[in-house]
Amino acid sequence: MGKLSKYFAAVSVVLLVVLAVSPMKDFFREWKGYQYAYNKLIANLPQKVKPAEIGIKQIWVQKLDRVDRCETCHLGLKEEALVNAKEPFRTHPRIHHDIEEFGCTMCHGGQGVATEYKESVGKVKFWDQPMLPGAFIEASCGKCHKEQNVPEAPVLNEGRKLVQESNCVACHKIEGFQKQWVPPLDGIGSKVNRTWLVNWLKNPKQYFPATKMPNFLLSDEDADNLADFLLTFTASPNNAEFLPLPGGLKISSEAQKAKLIEKGSTIFGEARCISCHLINGKGGYVATELGKVASKVNGEWLYNYIKAPKVFMPDVQMPRYRFTENEHASVIAYMQSEFVDYDLQQLPPHTPDPAYYEKGLAIFKKYNCTGCHQLQAVTGSSELGPELTFIGNKKTYEIDFGNTSIEQTLPSYLKTKLLDPRTFASTAKMPKFGFSDEQATAVAVALLSNSNEKIPEEYLVRPKPAAHFVPQGEFGKLVKDLACQSCHVMNGTGRLVATDLSMEASQARPQWIKAYFKIPYSLRPTLTERMPNFFLSEPEISVLGDYMAKVFVVDSLDRTIAANDALVSEGRGLYYERYGCQSCHMIGGKGGYVGPPLDKVGSRLEPGWIFHWLKDPEAYKPQSIEPDNKLTDHEAEALTVFLTTQK
Repeated sequence: MGKLSKYFAAVSVVLLVVLAVSPMKDFFREWKGYQYAYNKLIANLPQKVKPAEIGIKQIWVQKLDRVDRCETCHLGLKEEALVNAKEPFRTHPRIHHDIEEFGCTMCHGGQGVATEYKESVGKVKFWDQPMLPGAFIEASCGKCHKEQNVPEAPVLNEGRKLVQESNCVACHKIEGFQKQWVPPLDGIGSKVNRTWLVNWLKNPKQYFPATKMPNFLLSDEDADNLADFLLTFTASPNNAEFLPLPGGLKISSEAQKAKLIEKGSTIFGEARCISCHLINGKGGYVATELGKVASKVNGEWLYNYIKAPKVFMPDVQMPRYRFTENEHASVIAYMQSEFVDYDLQQLPPHTPDPAYYEKGLAIFKKYNCTGCHQLQAVTGSSELGPELTFIGNKKTYEIDFGNTSIEQTLPSYLKTKLLDPRTFASTAKMPKFGFSDEQATAVAVALLSNSNEKIPEEYLVRPKPAAHFVPQGEFGKLVKDLACQSCHVMNGTGRLVATDLSMEASQARPQWIKAYFKIPYSLRPTLTERMPNFFLSEPEISVLGDYMAKVFVVDSLDRTIAANDALVSEGRGLYYERYGCQSCHMIGGKGGYVGPPLDKVGSRLEPGWIFHWLKDPEAYKPQSIEPDNKLTDHEAEALTVFLTTQK
């Protein structure tokens, strides 16, 4: 019995130790230490803040199937007095959403049920949803927000824009993105010279820094074979034939040639080609760089293309100018003399590889050139990249980090891949887009937002259905021929580079619209993009003006105002004294340059438009910087009457 008593006593001691360790261990829990520290912190604040009750705190978002215990340690999330406190007690920045409704891990990631720091951030074994670094946090917005412009998510918006513009869907399947138009390669052999093509294939951005064409890092041999392969395709789309160069371009007299070039320079300026095209770094960004085009394409192609753009590129958004034959010749003469790449060194004589066609075709398919470019002669499959529709859910153990020493996380992998695609494998085919560090982060954020997480429909914000306004008749033909919708939106369809024309006839007077088509000018000279002069005929101007007057109207903008001298005088006082409109607008050469001059606003704008614009500028142009002065109807009428006297 004595021996048994000793065993019993020993076991009792062990049991007592275990029973003592358990509460001691619970007392020293990491989260309790934070709560005690929090109560000590707020006790020393000048403001009165409710102390935390010691215990586990959690948010249960039933609809999102989430339990988050982050508030157990992050106790000051809603306390404005702790806006400058150190983590984990700092006030949460203001956001669109209620934390109680969405929880924490919906946006931040991590392991919501954990109560220790290491486990909560999710950087532990068998957990594939670690917290997103701050630079990538907007990726979570994209899980619910599918619209183009997500509120207060500039990085996500920029990333989605870059994914679209970079034509990532040419090689990768990504839901929600459309393939961008890229010039076809049919007829390229009759268009460009070999020196330019080889240099372009080796480094596109060296010729045109703003190009979206990536660098495929081709070897000299591959660039030679691919160029020789492409130059065999001399037939233009639909077998369009080239018209011969006009006689004016074949003159030999230097004096006559100089006169032709001078005339071409004038017409080129009047046509305002610089509104869409960059020329040596200056101009618009809608179309390609023209500063070196004479060293890229031959004169015959340039002449025929400007004469009829859609014959040689059916889907191009280039307007057809109404030049006379002599005007065409002078413009080409000017471009050939002015837009020359003097730094371009001609390649030495070249003997094509006997198997250049087969080798060039193999390179063409290897890098999936047909993903962006059309080339009717090439059929058969190309080598595509992996689908990226749900790349945001890729598991860390599925990623091959190669021999790199980067942090082994999905955001780090994506950003590194975007900056240098061959980092993880020298045999990779992904081209280099030349993204800056900020751009690579933005694209990674956009890709990380591609998630297969099941989100309840009530949380999803989907894009508005795309508009499909296609004008018909003679007006429709002119819109297509002049590529109006490449710059203007019409009833929701088009690109908003310039004015939205959907309510133009309720804004501008009919006679002003027709006069503007005849000789366009800039209302604000500081703007880069300006309306080109298409040299339209009177019948064409009538078709455009009459259609707009009947279709692009909004009845609710009509307003009749009884004008009198007293109202004009009151409006003048409001303009110059009470609201100081001259700070931004100019009348009679006096005033600011921020807004358009108002000297002739009475001849240009409809009174109804002026009235409604003054009442609420952002209702018609959300990005407008025109202040909303909260005018009464009477004040808006007085200002309208005064402005209509400016003719």
